[in-house]
Amino acid sequence: MDDIKLAKKSKSPNKSDDILIVNNIEVVYSHVILVLKGVSLKVKKGGITALLGGNGAGKSTLLRILLGEEELDNGEVIRHPNLRLGYLRQHDPFVKGETAMDFLQRESGQPSWKCGEVAGQFELKGVYLDGPIAELSGGWQTRVKLASLLLMEPNLLLLDEPTNFIDMSSVEWLESYLQNKWNGGYVIISHDREFLDKTCSKTLEIQPQLPATLYHCSYTDYVIERNKVEKIRMD
Repeated sequence: MDDIKLAKKSKSPNKSDDILIVNNIEVVYSHVILVLKGVSLKVKKGGITALLGGNGAGKSTLLRILLGEEELDNGEVIRHPNLRLGYLRQHDPFVKGETAMDFLQRESGQPSWKCGEVAGQFELKGVYLDGPIAELSGGWQTRVKLASLLLMEPNLLLLDEPTNFIDMSSVEWLESYLQNKWNGGYVIISHDREFLDKTCSKTLEIQPQLPATLYHCSYTDYVIERNKVEKIRMD
């Protein structure tokens, strides 16, 4: 494949059902450290994918590339003209002293009635909506961040460790939301194996300085398939 520098203006996928295509991308830091190598992925409308890899493997770097926040050294990213990304970051984007309603309006630019309407889908009302956001649990804060994303009407969610710092009931709520209510696609980084098993049907394994491997299966089946591959390599 030819080496193509990521342009600020993205190409459009040829197939209408592919909303995001990653072709054999590579990222090198300081011309020495190979962060990503041979990463390829196609995300269709409603496609769901887990990103796996150890700490420092380049998972968050890949998300930043999909968002257009980081450039490539080789390869290409092709985005459908109708692609609208929503990024659930690990770190809290809240301002000290603000309420959930304050945050939703600030992030989305939508009027209070629209923010309240979307917040209701996440059971955010009363003190959960109008009280200090800093006093909410991690699970409720995740709901607030998801509500802010929906106000921007994305069709593909990028979720970076969404189950970190939230309780089990909130994890179960998020699983149910993604499975039963969310109609778009999503790409998830998570170390929560049970959560990935319940939410993802593809698994992209990223390893430092090695080509990425895409498995068309859940996390549990990925482990089985990966062990088979490793056994063949050892024989």
